[in-house]
Amino acid sequence: MCLLIVLLLALSSPALAAVEVVDGDTIRVDGQRVRLWGYDAPERLQSCRINGVERAIGEEATEGLKAILAGGELRCTTKDHDRYGRTVAECWAGQQSIGDAMVRSGWAWALPRYSKELFLPAQEEAERAGRGIWAGHANCEAPARFRQDHRR
Repeated sequence: MCLLIVLLLALSSPALAAVEVVDGDTIRVDGQRVRLWGYDAPERLQSCRINGVERAIGEEATEGLKAILAGGELRCTTKDHDRYGRTVAECWAGQQSIGDAMVRSGWAWALPRYSKELFLPAQEEAERAGRGIWAGHANCEAPARFRQDHRR
């Protein structure tokens, strides 16, 4: 079934495959969850204090992914499967790497453990420019820590 998802992503226009954004690093394609490879975005319910103001960074990252996906036809290549059985895929919207765009926009952390150093230049640029989670005097908890502290 996961191979079918990737084929749908690679061969179908967005009009043919139903794509839904779950959060900043997960999409649903025709009902199947796909974890986007190489970066970690804030959880949908996660917030962060930036310049003394509590902001819904999980929602902001989700909206950021939606905007990137609007940039062109979705194409994905399966990289792996995670411990939850989801397909882990590297994806592009048109010619733009979704992982690079999310990290560069400041709505995600690079995960060099998986993507090596591919997205680190984008993260350094976002930090220098003060975008998203790097804005002002941000005190943003990494998503992995947030998930650990808020297990269902």
